[in-house]
Amino acid sequence: MTMPSSAMPAGAVPQQAAYPAAATPVTVTAIDMPFFRLVGFFFKAALAAIPAMIAVALVVKVLAGIVFWTVGGWRYGMWM
Repeated sequence: MTMPSSAMPAGAVPQQAAYPAAATPVTVTAIDMPFFRLVGFFFKAALAAIPAMIAVALVVKVLAGIVFWTVGGWRYGMWM
């Protein structure tokens, strides 16, 4: 239990509960945002996704190349 700040001595730190209170459930019913700001946000997100897709494609290509190089070498007798 905490003391009101006016009743606390100078330099005292209020005590915190050992466990925080249970979270109150919240339901979002509406988001009030202008249409063109929403369009701008999605446009920026689409532009930001292009370099991310290129980076993911390069990583997948390198990993697939490593896998196929090792499996292909084993399959065709290059590692005997």
